[in-house]
Order: sequence, then C-alpha cells, then structure tokens
Amino acid sequence: MTATCLAFGHVELVSEPETWNYSVTASPGAVPADVARALKAAEKLGLEPILDEDPELLPDGSARMWLHPTDPEIDPFETETLCTSSN
Repeated sequence: MTATCLAFGHVELVSEPETWNYSVTASPGAVPADVARALKAAEKLGLEPILDEDPELLPDGSARMWLHPTDPEIDPFETETLCTSSN
C-alpha cells in the first residue's frame, strides 16, 4: 500500500499505512479554516489528534500534528489509496 495525501490549501492530511504514520501538516501560509477541514476529514477517516503531544515544528516552517486511529483495531486507509485536493 502506498502513502495517502489529502490536500486542503496549505494543509495536508498524510498517511503511511506501512508504518502507521498519520499526520496533518500545515505549511507556512496555511489558514485555520484549512486546518479545521483537514482535521474534519481525518475524523471521517477514523483518525484523531494525539492530544498529549505538541505539534512538531519542521525545518521549512511547517507544523505537523500527529494523529492516531480512534479504533486501534481498524486501519482507515486499508481498503483504498486516496490522493485528492480540495483547492
């Protein structure tokens, strides 16, 4: 299975199922509404932010928020590969 990417303006919802890495990354210039849309999409996919972990600041100025499945027994990206943009 390959990585998954959903783009919302300057915000990406990313999944790497092979390693169970799920995140929302906001690039410089991202607006709060796009972050909210990415988190709403994550929720629909059965993912939620890891609340006890602060966002990670990346060298390019982006901020990454790590996610985890709401039900650890289910991989929300198991059945299909998505890569779409809502720009």
